[in-house]
Amino acid sequence: MYLMGGGGEPVLGKRFHSSSFTAGRHVLFALITAFLLISCATSPNGAPPHSDSNGISPKFSASGKQILAAFISGQPEAFTTLLNKEALLDRAFQDMPLDRHLRSARAKMYDQLDQSGVIMTRYNDKNSRITYVRARFIQGEYHALFRIHMGDRGLSYLDFILREEDDGTVKIIDWHDYTQGTLYSEALRQALILMLPRDDSLFAEILGEAWADRDAIDLISELSDLSLANNYNQWLIRYHALPERLKYNRTILVTRVLISSAAGAEKEYRSALHDVSRHFGDDPALSLMLLDHYVNERDYQAAHRALDWLSEHTGGDAALHLLRANISMMEKNYGAVIHCAEIAIHEDSTLEDAYWTLLAVSVYSTEFERATHTLRYLELHFGYAFDPDQIARIKGYEAFASSSAFADWKYGVLP
Repeated sequence: MYLMGGGGEPVLGKRFHSSSFTAGRHVLFALITAFLLISCATSPNGAPPHSDSNGISPKFSASGKQILAAFISGQPEAFTTLLNKEALLDRAFQDMPLDRHLRSARAKMYDQLDQSGVIMTRYNDKNSRITYVRARFIQGEYHALFRIHMGDRGLSYLDFILREEDDGTVKIIDWHDYTQGTLYSEALRQALILMLPRDDSLFAEILGEAWADRDAIDLISELSDLSLANNYNQWLIRYHALPERLKYNRTILVTRVLISSAAGAEKEYRSALHDVSRHFGDDPALSLMLLDHYVNERDYQAAHRALDWLSEHTGGDAALHLLRANISMMEKNYGAVIHCAEIAIHEDSTLEDAYWTLLAVSVYSTEFERATHTLRYLELHFGYAFDPDQIARIKGYEAFASSSAFADWKYGVLP
């Protein structure tokens, strides 16, 4: 379900829609987390911690711009050089007894983390747009928050945790993926099941009794191989062979959502979201993923609550105001749509989709002067050249096309 609100007819190649943002449909998997197993984040409910200070030194603000430059460069090593691999692994292996098996696994992970730059540069394709939102100080740690708009694949946020090193440089020591509701260090910790010897007692000691099943671990390993081979349909078939206690494990369910989205399996995708909501709907860290489910079910109150949580934990963002505007459009609460779209534009004047939302709601609420001024803004600032006669033929735009405001725009009377 795309969070759309406008007319849906093409005008010179551009669809009249309120947004192409869709929450939850993300198919970019990190090196180890590509196939699995995302545990809860550091706070008890899986949520990133609240922001408690806005005082940020210029050094940490500048580091956010360095991360953005690494994304834009498309060079994996540009990101990798910003990563403190030892510090990240310290977080992943925290409180674990470092026996020879774990030391070996850690050494392998250290080498594999060089590939993290490859994963991050995949966000920078022609259909994606990465925005550095802000630096924050949260419970004793510095964070750099990024919005990733991946076109029809949706909206996500990455929150990088930063630390100043002894030499004065600032390095990444972890990051939180809002789509999956997890820290990367936690995903690495779960990935140990594929790197340790098949020893039931070892799994039980490190990962809990639920994982002390050699056959289940072999099946998880098979799922991993299928994911890495992009064999998503077979992954979904084999998923249903999992033991019940693992089939509805939070981390495996999240992976099922991602895999079914990547496979384009709409029925399976909706079923997976339903199961996530049924088993973990009270986990606010999954708010971004579950937005699709709430919209599919027309549970708009739950969708607004999810956005409340996201706004609280990100510190707020223009794209979240736009998502709220689109949900309000579905509710036909046009006053709220206008209010939220205008806030989004005020916070980020380059957020093009917000203007399409504002155009659509202005037409539907018969505020035609606002509609024509929005059209004019799209022409001047985003380079569109509209055909008035084509607009006049769009279903739902007939009254707008007959208005004096439309005529003023059509014949160039607007300033």
